[in-house]
Amino acid sequence: MAKSMVERYEQLLRQDPTSSVFVELAKALLEKGDAQRTIEVCTQGISNHPTSVVGRVLWGKALIQLGRPAEAMEQFDQAIAIERDNPYAYNLIGDVLLQRGLYRSALPILRKAVALQPNNGRVKQWLDQAQQALSGGPAPIFADLGVLATPAAAPEEDAPEPPGSEAAPSAFEARAAAAAGLEPRRAARTETPAGGTDAQAASRVASVEAHGGPSAPAGTPVVEDARGSGPVDAGDQGASRRDAARGGPVDPGQEPGSGRGRAASGPSDPGQEPGSGRGRAASGADPTSEGASASGQESGSGDSADPARGDAAPSDPGAEASSAPVQAADPGASSRGRKSGMLADLPDAPPADEPSAPQGGGLLGDLPPPEAVRARTAAPVTPAPVSSASGGKRSLLDDIPDATELAAAAARNKAAANAKDTEALAAKYEREMHEKIAKERAKQSLLERYGAKTVALFVALIFLGASAGFFILYRSRQGGQTLSETLELAKRAVAQDTGASLDEALRQLDRARDMDEASPAAWALAGYAHALRYLDHGANAEDRRLALEALEKPGVKDGFNGLVLATNALVADDRARESANRALLASQDDVTEVHSLAGSLLIAAKDEKKALDRFDRALKASPGNVRALVALGDYYLASEDFAQALEMFKRAREVSKEHPAARIGMAESRLALEQDLDAALADVAPLAQDAKLPPALQPRQQLVHGEILSALGKYDEARTMLSKGVQGPLAMDFQLALGAAGRAAGKLEAAQQAYEAALKLQPKSEAAKEGLGRTLLDRDREKEALQRLEADGGRKVSLVRGAAYARLGDWKRARVELGKTRVNDRYPPEAVAWLALADAHEGNGAQARDVLEKALAKKPRTDLRVALGQVYWRERALDKAQAQFDEAMKDPRDYEGACSLGRLLLSRRLPDMALKPLTQAVERNGAHGEARDALGRTLLALGRTPEALKQFEAWQLDNPGSAAAQKGFALALYQSGRRKEAEGASGRAVKLAPEDAEGQRLRAALLFANGDAKGGFSALERANKLDSKDPDTFCEIAQAFLRQGQVESADAAFAAARREGPDATCGRVGELYAQLPGGGRGAARTLQDLADKAPTVWDKAFAQVTLARVLLGAGAVKEARAAADEAVKLAPYNGRAYLALGLVAFKQRQEAPAREALAKAVELEPTDGLAHLALADVLVRETAELPRAVEAYESFLKLAGGAPEANRVKKALPLLKRRASR
Repeated sequence: MAKSMVERYEQLLRQDPTSSVFVELAKALLEKGDAQRTIEVCTQGISNHPTSVVGRVLWGKALIQLGRPAEAMEQFDQAIAIERDNPYAYNLIGDVLLQRGLYRSALPILRKAVALQPNNGRVKQWLDQAQQALSGGPAPIFADLGVLATPAAAPEEDAPEPPGSEAAPSAFEARAAAAAGLEPRRAARTETPAGGTDAQAASRVASVEAHGGPSAPAGTPVVEDARGSGPVDAGDQGASRRDAARGGPVDPGQEPGSGRGRAASGPSDPGQEPGSGRGRAASGADPTSEGASASGQESGSGDSADPARGDAAPSDPGAEASSAPVQAADPGASSRGRKSGMLADLPDAPPADEPSAPQGGGLLGDLPPPEAVRARTAAPVTPAPVSSASGGKRSLLDDIPDATELAAAAARNKAAANAKDTEALAAKYEREMHEKIAKERAKQSLLERYGAKTVALFVALIFLGASAGFFILYRSRQGGQTLSETLELAKRAVAQDTGASLDEALRQLDRARDMDEASPAAWALAGYAHALRYLDHGANAEDRRLALEALEKPGVKDGFNGLVLATNALVADDRARESANRALLASQDDVTEVHSLAGSLLIAAKDEKKALDRFDRALKASPGNVRALVALGDYYLASEDFAQALEMFKRAREVSKEHPAARIGMAESRLALEQDLDAALADVAPLAQDAKLPPALQPRQQLVHGEILSALGKYDEARTMLSKGVQGPLAMDFQLALGAAGRAAGKLEAAQQAYEAALKLQPKSEAAKEGLGRTLLDRDREKEALQRLEADGGRKVSLVRGAAYARLGDWKRARVELGKTRVNDRYPPEAVAWLALADAHEGNGAQARDVLEKALAKKPRTDLRVALGQVYWRERALDKAQAQFDEAMKDPRDYEGACSLGRLLLSRRLPDMALKPLTQAVERNGAHGEARDALGRTLLALGRTPEALKQFEAWQLDNPGSAAAQKGFALALYQSGRRKEAEGASGRAVKLAPEDAEGQRLRAALLFANGDAKGGFSALERANKLDSKDPDTFCEIAQAFLRQGQVESADAAFAAARREGPDATCGRVGELYAQLPGGGRGAARTLQDLADKAPTVWDKAFAQVTLARVLLGAGAVKEARAAADEAVKLAPYNGRAYLALGLVAFKQRQEAPAREALAKAVELEPTDGLAHLALADVLVRETAELPRAVEAYESFLKLAGGAPEANRVKKALPLLKRRASR
C-alpha cells in the first residue's frame, strides 16, 4: 500500500527535524481536520524557522478551528510583524478570515493588501464582496488569496445600501452571526419602529429639525434603539438633510446604525457593519448651535477624538460646548466602540464598564487611515449693484439733446453717404476697363502672345538634355564615383578580408585605373589584394604574378613602401620568404598592414611580447583591422583566455560580419565558455556550403561544427561529422573530439578507442592521456587508469590520477597527485572539489563545506555542486544536499549529480522517488557502476526483480573485475530464486573484495539457502567482524537462530538490529516474530503499519509473514490466510512465507495445499528446522507418508535439536519408525 502524504512528510521531518517540510505537513493535517496536531507541528517548525509567515498563519488557522480566536490573532500579528510590507502575509490572513466568515476582521487586512498591491484586481474584488456581505449581501465565493493572479485593476464599486424596510440586528447579534459565518438576523417588519413610541418621537424631532424647525433641547432623552435603529433611522435621515442644507458632504455609503453620517467631513466607510457603534452620536440631541451651523461643522461624532479625523472636530468653543450634551446622552457609546485588532467579529462582548480599545492596535496599526473628504468651498456670490437712494434729484430734461448737437449729427451723416457713393462709382469704372482690355487680348493668337518664349524654352531644354546625357554616360563609365571614392571603397573591401570582398575590391580598383591608369594608390592596393587572395584563397599563381606586377608600377614603391613590404611577404616563395619577413619586421613604416603581418610572424616565432606590441600599433593605426583582430583572437584562444578571444572576434565581425575565421573563432570561444551554443551552431553550419571558404579553414570549421553538435546533445550527428576528419591535417584534434563525443554520448568503448588512436598519433599528448584516463574513470576502472597514466605526466594527468585515488578511497595519495595541479598557489576547481572531499572524509567537514561554498559562489560548476551536496549529506543536512544534487542534474552531461540524488533518496527509504534520477544517471553513463548498483537495488526494493537483474547483468558484463557488480548480480539472482548461479557470483564478489561486510552477509544467506548451515554461520561471523554495527547483519544472524529454533538468541539479535538501526524494518518486525504465537490484535495492527511503510518488498513480506502467524495465534484464520498469500506474492522465493502459508492452510484443514506449501518452504530453506517440523506434522497424518514424516522429524532434530519441540519429537520418533517399517 502507498504511503499517505502525511506519513511521508512525517518521515521526512523525523529524519531532519530542521526541515521546512513542516509547512506541508501542517497543511495536510489541516485538510484532515487534525488541528491539535497542526499546532504541535507548527510549534516545533517555527522554533527552527522563526521567519516562516505560512507557518504562523497555519498555526492561527488551527487555533480558530479549536475555538481559540484570541491566540489565533496573536499568531496573525506575529506573521505580519515578520515583514509588514509583504502582501503575501495579508493575503494569507485574509484568506483564513474569509473562510471562517469573519468579514469585518478581514476588511482591514484586505485594505492593507490592496494598498500594497494596487494592481491586483482580484484582491480588490474580494474586498468589495466582503463589504457587500457585511451590508447584507451574499457571502463571497472565493479562491485561495495566497495564489491569486494579478489582473488589471478593476474599478471600485460602492456597496449597495441595504433595504430600508428591515431593521439592523443588535451589535452582539451581528458579531455572533459573523463569527459563525452567517448573516446577521434581521428584525421582522412592523408598523411601529424598533424603538417604540420613544423612537417615533425621536424621528419626528429629527424630521422637524431637518426642515428648519426648532431643535430639541440638549438634554432630551432618546431611546437607545432610536439612535441606531437601522437604515430608516429618522435621526440619520435628519442628519443627512442637515448636512445637505449646510453644504456638508452626504455619505452615500453610510451603513445602518454606524452614525458616521453625522460627522461633518468624515469619509464614508463602506466596510462599517451594523451595530458597530463606530463614530456614533446621539441623534435625539440638538447637533449644532447657531455658530456651528455657520461654520459648517457638526458635533456629536463618536470619532471626533481620533487624531486622524481632526477635520470633524468643532472649530469654535460653541461647537465644543454643543458636543458635551451628546456624550452625556449616550453613556454607552464608548463601551460599544469597535474592538481593536481583528476581534470585532467575535461574539465575546466586553463588560459594560470596560473602556473601548484604541483603534490603532493589533494588525490595524499599519493600515492606512481613511482619507479625509476635503471641505467643499462655497462659490463667491457677486452682489447685484444697488442704486443709491440718496444723491440729489435729477432734471426731467437731462436726457434730451441740444439743437446744435442734432444739426452736427445730421451733417456728419450726409458726408458719410457722399463718400460711399463716390467709392461705388470708382469700382464700377474699374470693372468696365478690365472687361474691355480682356476682350482685346482675346482677339490675339497664341503664337503672337507666346511664340518667342516657346522657342527660347525649347532651345534651353535641348541643351540641358544633352548635358545631362553626357554627364550620365561619363558617370556610368566611372561607376558613378570619383577616383577618391573608388579608392576608399576598395580599401574598405580589402579590410573586410573575405573572398567576396577581395573580388569586389579588385573590381573597384579596375574602375580606379580606368579613371587614372597611372594611380600608384590603385596599383598598390591591387597588389596587396592579389597577395591576400594568393595566401588565403587557393594559392593561385596568377594572383601572385599580378601582385608582383602591380608592385613594379611607377610610384608604388616610393609612395606605398609599407604595402609593398606586406605584399612581398605574403607572396614570397621558400627562397625569398626569410628575407621578405626580415625586411617587414625591420620596417619603420607606421602602416597597419605592416604591423598586423609582423605581429602574426612574431606569434609564430613565440615572441609574444613584441607580437602584442605590433598588434597594438596596428589597431591604433586602424581600429578596424580585421586581420589583426582575428590574429589576436587566435592568440587568446590558444592561451585559453576564451573571454578575451571572444571579444576580439566580436570586434572583427563588427567590421566584417561574414569573415569566416572570425565566425569560426567566435564559435570556438563560445564552445569553450559553454555560452550561446545555438548561436555558435548557426554561425558555423552555413560555412560548410560556402564555396568561398578558404581551404585552410575547412577542417577547422568541420571540427568545431562537430564539437558543438556534441555539446548540444546531437551525438550521432557529431560522431558522423567528426569521423570524416580523422584522416586530414587535423586528425589528432578530430580523434580527441571523437573521444569527447563518445564520453558525452555514453559510448565509452568508442571513446576509449578514439583516445588510444590519438595517443598513437602523438604519444606524448597530455590532452589524449587526460581523455583516456577520464574515460577509464567513467568505466569504473580506476586501477587501470593509474597503470596507463604514468606519474608526472603533466597537470591534467595528475588531476586524473588524483581523482582515481580519491574514488578508490586512498586520500593520502590523492592529495599528493592533486598537489601537482597547483599553479601560483591556486588549484583548478575540480582539484578543489576532491581536496574538500578529502577533508570531509578525514573529519574536517566544516572546513570542506566553507571551501566549497566559496568556490561555488565564485564560479558555479556541476562538480562543485556534487561535492558540496556530498559534504552536506555527511553532515545530515539532507535538504541542502538534495538541493545541490537537483541543480547538478540540470547539466545535460552530468551523471554524478543524478546518481547522488537517487542514492540519497534511497537512503531515506524512498525508492519510488529515487527511480527517476537513477534512471537518468544510467542513461547518461551506462558504465557508471555506482548508478547501476543504486538503480538495480531500487528496482529490487520495488519488486521489479527482472528489470533489476538486467541492470546488474549488463554491469558485470561491462566490468567483470568489479566486486560491486558481482555482488549486485548475486543479489538479483538470489531474489530471482536462482540460488546456484547466485552462489557463484557471490563467490567471485567475495574473492574480489574479501573485506566487504555486505558481500559476506549475502554469501551467508546463499549458503543457508543451499543447505550449508555451517558455512552460513562462518560467513555471518566474518560479516559481523567487518562491520559490527550493521543492522542488516544482525537481522541475518537472528534469522539463522530462528532456523535452529533458538528464539531467545534470535530476539537478542533483533534487539541489536533495533539498537544500531532504529528505522530498520527487519529489527522491529523481528522482535514481534520472536514472540510468536503471542501478540494479539495490537501486534497485528503494528505489523500492518510496518508492512505498509516498509521500503523494500522483502521487508514487506517479512511483516506479512509475521502478521499471518500472529493472526493465526489469535484465531483470525481468514485474515491470516490473506496475509500469508500477500507474503508469498511479495517474495515468491522466501521459504518463511511458504511456511506461514502452510501453517494457515493446515489450520483451515486444507491438508493438500498445506503439504505443498510446506514442502516448498523446506525446498527454499533446507536449513530451517521448524519448516521440517511443520512438514512432518502434516505428513504424519497419512500412513503412506510416514517414511517422509520420519525423515522430516530427523532433519528437524539435526538442525534444531535445542528447540522446545525437540523433546516431543524425540519421544514420538521411535514409534513412528516402527509404524513406517511395517
